[in-house]
Amino acid sequence: MTAAALLNDIFRTKTVHDANGKTYQLDHNVDTEEGKFLTGLIKKYQPKRTIEVGCAYGISSLFICSALESVEGAHHTIIDPGQSKYYQNIGIDNLKKANINFFEFFEELSELKLPELLKSGQKYDLGFIDGDHRFEYTLLDFFYLNRMIDVGGIIVIDDTGIPAVNKMMRYVLNYPAYKIVDRVPLQNTSARKTFDTIVKRPASFLTKLFPEKLKYEFFSPALIKSEQSLQLNSAMIAMQKVANDDRNWDWFKDF
Repeated sequence: MTAAALLNDIFRTKTVHDANGKTYQLDHNVDTEEGKFLTGLIKKYQPKRTIEVGCAYGISSLFICSALESVEGAHHTIIDPGQSKYYQNIGIDNLKKANINFFEFFEELSELKLPELLKSGQKYDLGFIDGDHRFEYTLLDFFYLNRMIDVGGIIVIDDTGIPAVNKMMRYVLNYPAYKIVDRVPLQNTSARKTFDTIVKRPASFLTKLFPEKLKYEFFSPALIKSEQSLQLNSAMIAMQKVANDDRNWDWFKDF
């Protein structure tokens, strides 16, 4: 079975199966729009060495590897500490069902495995972060991938609408070495649109009346730099490393 055929079957039935044939409802996965977004990035940038933090039922892995099949010499690395405990090895089994054989898998915590890969001199052209969504864990994943991605490489962050991930993105978007190259827009609910119109936009306007140095003394960074202006009203964001990360040792910007 091809990766595309397996993905079609999974999304049609909204279920996945373990090695014993037991059925599980599909959850904790990228949707078809996000999957096509990932495959589109790979077709555009043609990365050879890719890495993914978080696998679950293997949906994002299938999308990534289905696109990598057309890239000569491609190799995909997956890190997921809960693959057997929480997902019954279904993610890895799905890759095997799709006859994907150019990947390696580590059932380890990313905060422990990524430093090992860095120390061993590994380099990647594209990294996908979709692991532990707490602020510090997502930032740690980015920290290590930043050191293993060369200029021109891509880092994709999933679930950027989640508050902790959104806050982390506010920080890393200050890095002069990165720029957003593409994103999956977040669908705004009517309640959210109303709140933005009635509360956030007028409050954001007030920040423009203050000198730059005083703004952060009186206002939240979320009002000074809106989600729209930073493109953080997104479900998934792809950033390209456009320069070496040569920030000074005492570099800092409010976020």
